[in-house]
Amino acid sequence: MLLTPAPALAAPDRAAPAANPTTLFATSFEPADAMPTWADTVETDPTGAPKATGVDGAVSRGMPGSVADKVVEIQASGENTAGGEVKENLNDGDVNSKWLVFAPTAAVQFKLAQPVAVVRYALTSANDEAMRDPQDWTLQGSADGQTWTDLDRQTGQMFTARMQTREFAFANTTAYPFYRLDVTRNNGAPIVQLAELELSNGDTTPPTPGDMKSAIGGGPASSPTAKSRAGYTGLHALGISGRHLVAGRGFSYNKVFDVNIPVTASTELSYLVFPEFTTDDLGNPATFAAVDLAFSDGTYLSDLGAIDQQGATLSPMGQGSSKTLFTMQWNAKRSVIGTVAAGKTVKRILVAYDNPSGPTTFRTWFDDVRINSAPTSTPRTRLSEWVDTRRGTQSSGGFSRGNNFPATAVPHGFNFWTPMTNAGSQSWLYEYNRMNNADNLPTLQALAVSHEPSPWMGDRQTFQVMPSAADGTPDASRTGRALPFHHQNEVARPDYYSVGFDNGIQAEIAPTDHAAMFRFTFPGTSSNLIFDNVDNASALSIDAATGVITGYSDNRSGLSTGATRLFVYAKLDSPIVASGMLPDGNRVSTGYVKV
Repeated sequence: MLLTPAPALAAPDRAAPAANPTTLFATSFEPADAMPTWADTVETDPTGAPKATGVDGAVSRGMPGSVADKVVEIQASGENTAGGEVKENLNDGDVNSKWLVFAPTAAVQFKLAQPVAVVRYALTSANDEAMRDPQDWTLQGSADGQTWTDLDRQTGQMFTARMQTREFAFANTTAYPFYRLDVTRNNGAPIVQLAELELSNGDTTPPTPGDMKSAIGGGPASSPTAKSRAGYTGLHALGISGRHLVAGRGFSYNKVFDVNIPVTASTELSYLVFPEFTTDDLGNPATFAAVDLAFSDGTYLSDLGAIDQQGATLSPMGQGSSKTLFTMQWNAKRSVIGTVAAGKTVKRILVAYDNPSGPTTFRTWFDDVRINSAPTSTPRTRLSEWVDTRRGTQSSGGFSRGNNFPATAVPHGFNFWTPMTNAGSQSWLYEYNRMNNADNLPTLQALAVSHEPSPWMGDRQTFQVMPSAADGTPDASRTGRALPFHHQNEVARPDYYSVGFDNGIQAEIAPTDHAAMFRFTFPGTSSNLIFDNVDNASALSIDAATGVITGYSDNRSGLSTGATRLFVYAKLDSPIVASGMLPDGNRVSTGYVKV
C-alpha cells in the first residue's frame, strides 16, 4: 500500500477524460443555480392562445376536504431514516412510499397551519407484510400538542390488500391545530408501517381548477433505486403535476425559463426525468412528459421530430409512446437538437405533459437540465477503457437492474476489489445513489476485497480498508469514517478503480491475481488507514515496526457452502507512527495505522 503526498500521480493507463462541452445553460434547481422565471404558468403560442387543454393542477388527494396542504410539521415516535421510510411519507400523496417504525406500536402527530375541525380520515396500507398493518388505533386532537382528546377509536381493523385506502368518519365540531394517530396494536409483526394518513374537514366542494403545476420541490417521495425526497444530484427538482380531465387528449406546456440560446449543429439538450407511478393506471401517464423548447421563430422542439439517444421522439407524447421511461426511476435523456434546430434561437425552456388518453392524474420530476455543445468522443486505446463497472449499480433488492457492484479484478482472478457504500452489508455492497447522505452525495465506508457472485447469494471472505485524514485517532464507526464524493471524481474500470473524495483524499486500486496495489494520497499532514471487516468472524494484527498488516476472514453468507478461511497480508511503504485497535460496537477486528 502506497501513501503519497498531494498531488496524486496519474494512473499510467487511465483513459483520457472527455473534452468538456461548452455549457450554454445548466440548472439542477439548487439555490446556487438558475431559478425558474415562471412557476405554474402555461405557455402561450404565437397566436396568444394557451398551449394547454383538458389538464389542470388540482391533483386529488383521494378525500374531499383534504387538509394535506395545511400540514406544516410531522412528528413521530420513530421512523426508518436509513431506508427512507420516514414520517413525511404519510403526507406525500404517494401510496408507493411509507412510514415504518421498528416497534409493534407507534404514534405520529400532524401540526396544521391553522386549526381545522377534522371529521374524516383515511389510512392506506403499505406495500408489504400485512402483519405490520395497524389493527387498533386512536385518532386524537389537541390545542397545544400536549393535552389530547380522543376523537375516534378503532379495534380489530384489517386491510385486505396492499396500498388499500380505508376511510373513517366521526363527529367533531372542535377545530384543532394538532392531530395524532396512536397505533396501539398491529397484526403481530414487531414493526408498524403505513403508507398514507389523510385528514379531511368533510367539505365536498370540488377543488378550484388551475393550471398544471410546475415548480421546484423536494423531489420524488420514493424510489427503489434513488434517494427519497431529493433530486438526482441535489436536494431539489422541478415537478409537474395535475389532472387529465378528458377522455381524449389532454396537454399542458408550461414555460419555466426565459433564455436566449443560439443553436448550432452540435447543440445538445440533456436532462433527467422521474415519472411517478399513478396507482391503478398501467398506461403510466407520467411518462408522457418531456422538456420542450420554444424558439424565436414561433416553433417548438416537440414539433420538429428531435430524437433522443434511444431513438424515441423527444416530445411528451413521443416519450410516453416509446415506453423507454421507467416509472419510479430517474431516466437520463439527451438529444443533439442541432440536427433539427440549427440556426434557431431558444427563447423559453418548457416542461410539458401531453397524453392522448385520459382521464387520469400524473406527477413527473425533472433535474439537471442542460443545453451545451455536444461533447467529443473520448480516445480509448484499450478495451477495458470502454467498461464502466458501476453499470447496473443503480439497483436494489426492491428493483433489480443489474445487481452489480464495481468489481476491479484481472480476468479469472482470485479476488475482486470494490468500493462499499455500506460496509456492513454482505449483499448490496455499492448502491449508486439510493443511500446518499443528507446532502444527496454518495459516501464510501470502505474499500474491500470481495468474492460476491451476486447480491442474492451474498459475499464471503471479505476484508476492508478506508483512508482517513483525522488528526487524532480516527473514528472507526462506519458512518463516522464514511467520506462523501462526486461520481464525476470516480473511475471504475475492470483493471483500475479511483475515487477522489470531497475532503481531498484520493484512493486508487490496481488488481493482481491474488492481491492489489493500493495508493492513497492525502491533502495534508495527517494520514490514516482504518482496517475492518463486516463482522467478528475475522482477525487483525498490526506490526508497527515492520509496517505489516496481517489477518484472516471467515466472514461468509449463508449461501457460501465450501468457503474456507481467507488470509490477508499487507505491507505499507511508509513508516507507522501510531496504531491501535478500534473496537466499535460488537466488531473486534477493527484497527488503524497513522503514517
